[in-house]
Amino acid sequence: MSLKVTIIIPCYNAEQWIEKCVISALNQTYENTEVILVDNESTDRSLEIIKKVQESRPELIVSTAPNLYRYSWEEPVTEGLNLSTGDYITILGADDYITPEYVENFMQYISKAPSKILAFQSPIRGIQGLEEDFRGEVAHSYKSLTEFKEQLFHHSPVNTPTMVYSRKLKDRGLLRWDPQYLGAADYHLYFRLTDNKIFIFPADRYLGYNYRWHPGQATWGMHKETTNYDDTIREYWRIKWYGDK
Repeated sequence: MSLKVTIIIPCYNAEQWIEKCVISALNQTYENTEVILVDNESTDRSLEIIKKVQESRPELIVSTAPNLYRYSWEEPVTEGLNLSTGDYITILGADDYITPEYVENFMQYISKAPSKILAFQSPIRGIQGLEEDFRGEVAHSYKSLTEFKEQLFHHSPVNTPTMVYSRKLKDRGLLRWDPQYLGAADYHLYFRLTDNKIFIFPADRYLGYNYRWHPGQATWGMHKETTNYDDTIREYWRIKWYGDK
């Protein structure tokens, strides 16, 4: 049997986008896929829309999680991880959507060396608004863990929404989001993976992830924070790796 993939969709107030997002996850050509949606105490119609989809697509797993940390998906993703049964796990933003071949495309890479590829990313295609205007592609390139580590101290060289994680990382306690960093917790995670010699393999082409830019997304909210969490994270790892110099 093929390796199983879990798609976790953390949802908070995404009524404009959620139906398209969920349907895109359910309609994957890669058959051994499970979809888990976790609502993070949405105050709009998101959960109502999700349950309506579930009526016609009962394979959709729906749960909820308390909303404790702003701009963070730690609570719903942790719940999704606890419910997941996949060999590999990916997190789909509730305002984004994927092409039908997306999971099949990244598993073509991973299945060639599943014992070696514990983390994986690919380019994203940016879209904007309901009209979905194309806003170009974003990709990252590096050839070694050393080069990746150098890039980390300048910016996050990862398209976070496209990350695919082996269940082995969860079993080792490495796959977690520290809530004190709010929406920057992913950045801290990439340092932790690097610290444990986990290489994030980058795909050399777009595989089907469509990332939606809009004012309500958590990324924009993090820009309003008075604390620069990226700087805090970089300083933590600089001291851990190189000492207080």
